[in-house]
Amino acid sequence: MSRPRIEDRLPLPLLIPFRLMYWTYERTTIPYDIMVIAILAFVWLTPPDWLQDPTAHGMGLLGWLLGW
Repeated sequence: MSRPRIEDRLPLPLLIPFRLMYWTYERTTIPYDIMVIAILAFVWLTPPDWLQDPTAHGMGLLGWLLGW
């Protein structure tokens, strides 16, 4: 008899971080697309000053879009 997968045994509060960390979603599913959009939004919209990047300055794309 095989053990159930860990995803089947975790309670809901622990299941969400588990799925976010281990990225168990299949391609072409809504959760996969949402994760990709969230990563791209972070990369494009986070100002370099917030990350203390020594090679970049200003507010980045977000500042450009908002006119800062």
